Amino acid sequence: MTLASCLRVLGLAVGLEFVAAAPAMAVEAPLTVEGTGFSVQAFTEGGLAYGNRRYVWRNVPAQMAGWRFTRTDGGVRAEIAVTAQADGVVHVATAPAVSGADLAGWQKVEGLRFHYTDKGRTVMAVFKRTCKAGTKLTVPQGNWSGTIVLAPALQGEAKARRQPAPDHSKVPGAIIDYSPARTGKYVGSPGIAVLANGDYAASHDIFGRGSRQRVTRVFRSSDRGRTWTHLTDVDGQWWSTLFAHQGALYLIGASRSYGFTVIRRSTDGGKTWTEPKDTGCGLLLGDGKYHCAPVPVLVHNGRIWRAMEDAMGPGAWGSHFRSFMMSAPADANLLKAANWTFSNRLGRDPKWLDGEFGGWLEGNAVATPGGHVVNILRVDHNAGGKAAVIRISGDGKTATFDPKTGFIAFPGGSKKFTIRYDPKSRRYWSLVNWVQDKDRPKHAKASLIRNTLALVSSPDLAAWTVRSVILYHGDVAKHGFQYVDWLFEGDDLIAASRTAYDDGLGGAHNQHDANYLTFHRIRNFRTMTMTGSAPSK
Repeated sequence: MTLASCLRVLGLAVGLEFVAAAPAMAVEAPLTVEGTGFSVQAFTEGGLAYGNRRYVWRNVPAQMAGWRFTRTDGGVRAEIAVTAQADGVVHVATAPAVSGADLAGWQKVEGLRFHYTDKGRTVMAVFKRTCKAGTKLTVPQGNWSGTIVLAPALQGEAKARRQPAPDHSKVPGAIIDYSPARTGKYVGSPGIAVLANGDYAASHDIFGRGSRQRVTRVFRSSDRGRTWTHLTDVDGQWWSTLFAHQGALYLIGASRSYGFTVIRRSTDGGKTWTEPKDTGCGLLLGDGKYHCAPVPVLVHNGRIWRAMEDAMGPGAWGSHFRSFMMSAPADANLLKAANWTFSNRLGRDPKWLDGEFGGWLEGNAVATPGGHVVNILRVDHNAGGKAAVIRISGDGKTATFDPKTGFIAFPGGSKKFTIRYDPKSRRYWSLVNWVQDKDRPKHAKASLIRNTLALVSSPDLAAWTVRSVILYHGDVAKHGFQYVDWLFEGDDLIAASRTAYDDGLGGAHNQHDANYLTFHRIRNFRTMTMTGSAPSK
């Protein structure tokens, strides 16, 4: 008999509390269990429900308390098979409201249900199946909660998963870090800096269902980016800019997803970092929810400038972002909050751009040809190709925006970009996710087309020209070169990219949820033309 036929007996209730009279329990078959991705644990009230979450069981049915169950990792599909050692009933449980598990052949046990402590208090329903001694059942999986086995007598253990080796041979650039899609941990917020001794430092945070959304990883290269060494993971740092300043290395961003604004300093090249425990040591804003990205840090007119947003406006993602500029004297102690000046905060007006303005975020502090500081931001707009320019007063206290003149045409403006000024060419440069005409029909939202990395430049921050395509892949669904941070180095640009690409294991989860952090050297960038663009493939 197959497990699929056995699993039809389990059913799902929709309530969160145990309300029905306790049903009489049939004779339970003693079970042995085998497979991968689980451990056998006691089934108790308040017991840990998943190996990768802090959720615990609630409303455990009294007649099942103290049984054994197969604890899995939430969102990670286990492989579980059970064998009945005598005639009797086999019980399993899953969350039928979260579709995916094929329970054909299992019968729902009315009145037996419990839940785990996620935000939705997801209900687990109990199913049963009567089996003969020696029957082996494959327990159907498929949804986030998984299907667990429950039994008074449950013996066995999981074998270690044998993972196939990834194939990195097709990935462009040098690989700094890699996180396969199956982990649910994705590469975000790339940063790059050059240390005083010429070594490179790079950083990225980790987002996704498998992450804690508060950790930034730091790496170093002593051979001009060809190979990289992991230095440390910084807990409590997120969406951060990595930059070198006056002989030290800094990380500035949020403490976690929509956390406080914090800054850390390292004096040993990124191995160890200060802790932002208070306003005297790196806690700059601790009064709300803040958002940013690894956007540029500008030193101009004796001050250091960096754009930021809060997420305390009305609505959800996009509409709730309010932009502001933060700055401090360039020679001040940057860890002291009192040394920083914060401008007023500007929210979006949904009427702008003919009612198609979703919001602004991830701004760039840039000095105009006239010496004024502006904040040039990514614009959430379905068609893409727009950026917004907010003017900042010389003292850093006032931000103003004119919707009649403040929106500019900017290739790739619906995704994060970094703008820097090159004194040698007297031009501004950026690496952007330009949407080519041939790719536009492949996705309705320009913000999710990230398969082209293009070099663009401007003499005045207003008129931008696409100079060359640096990286390209013809698939927009699972390929992307995004959130690129970069620096000038002589005639070259050096860059760190959040890259979604083929790895021989199915590739990235999607174009947004990248599986690689990659390093790239763009040689002789000032002379690049469309003739030398990356091939279209």
